[in-house]
Amino acid sequence: MTATAPLTPLQPELPHRRDVLRNGLRVVTQEMPGARSASVVLLVPVGSRHEDDAHAGLSHLLEHLVFKGTKGHPEAGSLSQHVEGVGGSLNASTDRELTAFSAKVPAEHLDTALEAVHELALRPLLRQRDLAAEKPVIVDEIRMYVDSPSDHVFTLFDELLYPDHPLGREVAGTVGAVRRASHRATLEHWRGAYRTTGMVLAVAGAIEPEAVARIAETWAPEGPAAHPGAVASVPTTVTPPVPAPPASVRVSYRRLSQANLCIGMPGVPRDDPDRWALDLLGAVLGDGMGSRLFLDLRERRSLVYDVSTFGASYSDAGTFGVHAGFEPQAVEAVIAAVLAQLDRICTEPVSGAELDRARAYTRGRLELRMEDSGAVAGWIGMGEALLPRILTVSEVVERLDAVSVDDLRRVAERYLDPALARLALLGPFRSRARVERALHR
Repeated sequence: MTATAPLTPLQPELPHRRDVLRNGLRVVTQEMPGARSASVVLLVPVGSRHEDDAHAGLSHLLEHLVFKGTKGHPEAGSLSQHVEGVGGSLNASTDRELTAFSAKVPAEHLDTALEAVHELALRPLLRQRDLAAEKPVIVDEIRMYVDSPSDHVFTLFDELLYPDHPLGREVAGTVGAVRRASHRATLEHWRGAYRTTGMVLAVAGAIEPEAVARIAETWAPEGPAAHPGAVASVPTTVTPPVPAPPASVRVSYRRLSQANLCIGMPGVPRDDPDRWALDLLGAVLGDGMGSRLFLDLRERRSLVYDVSTFGASYSDAGTFGVHAGFEPQAVEAVIAAVLAQLDRICTEPVSGAELDRARAYTRGRLELRMEDSGAVAGWIGMGEALLPRILTVSEVVERLDAVSVDDLRRVAERYLDPALARLALLGPFRSRARVERALHR
C-alpha cells in the first residue's frame, strides 16, 4: 500500500473523549492510568500568520501581556506563584497558527491548572501600563534570537522561502512593530480572537473528564471591554504563501567563528498524505546520529559540528530543510555535501534497513513522548484545533508502516530535488557569488 492510497477507515476505541460545551468551547480529555500528574492546554486559534505587517508580533505580545495581571490575580507573577505553590508549572507559547496556554500540576491540583489557563486567556486585565512595561522585554527577546546564529538562520530561511508573507516573518514580530503596538490594537486583538467558541481545551493525566467539562462550562470572556466602534484586528481568512523561486540565496554577513546555513524547499501541509513519507525521509537524511547527513558530514568527513533536518507543516504550506553549523572556510564543501545527499535520496532507493530504522526511530520517539501527560494534552489539543480529527498513536503508526521504499523515492523526487533548494547563510561571507556558484553546481 502506498502513502497516497486511501487507508481503510479505522473504528478504534478512542483513548480520548470529545465534548462541545454550551459556551462553544471544545474540550478533549484523555485519562492516563498510572499517571500522577494532570496537564492542561488551552489553545487559541490565532498566531503570527494572522497579522499584517503593521501588527507583526501582536499575538506574541498579547501572550506575554496576560501574565501581567488577571482579574483573579491582578499582580504580575501572582498567578505563576499560585501554580508553582502547588508544585506545578505554568507557561505559554505563540506559533504561526495558534497561541497556547499550558499548566502541569500534581493530579490533585487539577483545578488550579484549569483556573490558571482560564485566568490568562479569558480574564486578563490588559492594562496600558503593563503594555508599556512589557514592550522592552519583548524587544530584548527578539534581539536574543538575532544574537543566536543557530536560531537566527532559521528566521533568515523563512524570510527567504516565504517573502512578504506572515509565514516568512519571525513570530515575535519586529522591533519597530512591537514598539508601535497600541493599547487599543492589543485590546481588539484579544477581543477578536479570545472567544470560547474558537478555543480548544485539552486535558490529560489522572483526571475525570466529567469534572473538567463541568468547570469549563462556566467559562466566558471577561476581559476589558472593547473601545466603542473599534474593529477586531484578527482577519477571518489567511492568504496562502507563494514560495521564492528555486535557487534563491540569502547571505547575511556576521563576524562569526562558526557559520550556519539552512538549505531547504517547500514541504507539505499538515493533512497532506505525503506527510508521512516526508517525515521518514527527514529521519533517513538527518534525524539522529545514525542518519546519512550526520554520518557523512560529521563522522566521516568532519565538515560540520551539527547537522540535521527540520520541517514545519501549516494548513496550506510546509517547509523541509537541512541545517548545519560549520567552519566558514568549509562553506563550499558543506553546501556540496548537503546537495549530494539530497540528490542521492532522490536517485537511489532507500534501503529496506534504512527505512526500518527511520520508522522505528520515528515511532519510538512518538511512543516514548506520549508517556508524559503534557505531551498527550498537546497531541489531542493540536489534533482537535488543526486537523480534521484527532489521530490516535496507533493510526499514526499505521500510516508510517504503510510507507514503502517506492513511496520514499516518489516523494523525494517531488519535494527534495536539489534543483528546488533555497539557501540562507549566516557568517563571515561578503560575496554572494561564491555561495551561488556552490548552490548551482
